Amino acid sequence: MAVSAAVVMLFGIALTLGLFGNSPSGAGDNGDGIRLFCGAGMIPDTPTGRSNWLGGVAIDFVRGPACGVPQPSSALVALRLAGMGEDPFSLTRLGWLYAIAAAVVTGVAAWALSKRGPAWALVLLPAAVPLFNIDFARFFVSMFAEPAGLVGGYAVLCGLAVALTTDPGNRVERVVALVLMGAGGLVAGTAKPSFAPVLAAAVVLCAVLRFGSRGWAGRVVGPLAAVAVVAAAFGPLTATVAWQDSSYKGVNTFNLVYTVVLEEIPGATAELGLTPEAQSYAGNAYFPNGPAGVPGADEIIAKGSEYRTRAWEVLAAHPGAALTALSVGVVATESRDLVYLPSRKWLPGMVWTAPEPAVAGSQGADRESLRAWLSSVALPWKPWVVAVLGLLAGVFALLRRTNRALTVLCRTAGVAALIGLGVVALAILGDGYFEVAKHVWLAAYLFDVTLLALIGAAVVAVVTAVRRRSAPDPADGSETVEASSAEPVPTGGGDGRPANGTA
Repeated sequence: MAVSAAVVMLFGIALTLGLFGNSPSGAGDNGDGIRLFCGAGMIPDTPTGRSNWLGGVAIDFVRGPACGVPQPSSALVALRLAGMGEDPFSLTRLGWLYAIAAAVVTGVAAWALSKRGPAWALVLLPAAVPLFNIDFARFFVSMFAEPAGLVGGYAVLCGLAVALTTDPGNRVERVVALVLMGAGGLVAGTAKPSFAPVLAAAVVLCAVLRFGSRGWAGRVVGPLAAVAVVAAAFGPLTATVAWQDSSYKGVNTFNLVYTVVLEEIPGATAELGLTPEAQSYAGNAYFPNGPAGVPGADEIIAKGSEYRTRAWEVLAAHPGAALTALSVGVVATESRDLVYLPSRKWLPGMVWTAPEPAVAGSQGADRESLRAWLSSVALPWKPWVVAVLGLLAGVFALLRRTNRALTVLCRTAGVAALIGLGVVALAILGDGYFEVAKHVWLAAYLFDVTLLALIGAAVVAVVTAVRRRSAPDPADGSETVEASSAEPVPTGGGDGRPANGTA
């Protein structure tokens, strides 16, 4: 069954992406791709030697010198692994690598769950099914850091399912859960800084996982694993934050100040320490127009860290505005298709065709396109409802003992919703509304997991209720024969212990 689950995942993703053909679906480069492919010593096989804004996905690469300071990311490790060798590189190989990684995670988790019973592998469905959605899977064929975060987040959720389904005495299965959660959190958290909530959740889940013995020995393994994950992630995580600050000095702070703080809190220039004229540029991001002529831009670019702290303090002092900003990010998860990043393969002669309008609203580059896009979202309330219900389901499963399947699904919904909201919050606090839909893309996957887990929990609750109502009433004597044929229950002695000495 474990092998079958892995094969279904592998070929399901491969068929979704078209990896067997010559034109797989992918995610076109918006200019971020050079962060990874230069570090892997690859050059896009295009007339310009670049892959951004081509109107398609640059699939073919030639070898070249690696750049000096690439983006530190687990996605770069994956790209280097897929690109081993000296031959021309096809991005299809990276797609296969991510598909194989997802299949291995699925197979290992299914094996651990099958020890309790084959049907328990069904609890993996909420996390697995969204991977067959082209909006998520196509990023496996791209030069973005997002797919590493997706595979890592998927591993954490699979490990959580194993941990919730097994008992402390199932040591081998719980080791599997520990490895999946720890490794998944490490991969996702070091892919890019905004995925740190996945790492944080994995650390907490590892820390509370118990093993076998009721004494200290059974409680120390999880915390030790959590400490090991934190230690392993600390260096790469701090390195990628430092790289982001040095490579895009002040850019992220610029976006946070102008697209969020001044947009949601008009007149906050005094609190930020900016000239009042800066308010006139509220709602506009750093790209594509740049900072030229923007009041206060020079100060922000020169003192990015200082102004970022000020921006966070202003948002903390205006919780209503902060909640509005968070809501924009949550609603943005409904645009996981990212229309401005084409999915078709680039071919010679193909040129980029700008979407209508020229700057897509989901890019969050200016107030007008962003607001028009937000108002066009069909069900803006849906992700909030899913997130809130997921959190409530998780709390319900913590406070009330119920059947195991319902507990697993409710807690999965709660964890996925919590991580999703964390990803949204960190994305907004990190880069404002600029490219908001792309930055909350992983949260969109997590909210889909939440929704499917809630649906599964509802099905389990209904089936359980029906079975209880259809069960025969012991008072009518219908279970007399069954009771008489059962093994005798040991009776205790005067000291309260079983007479036969068993516990």
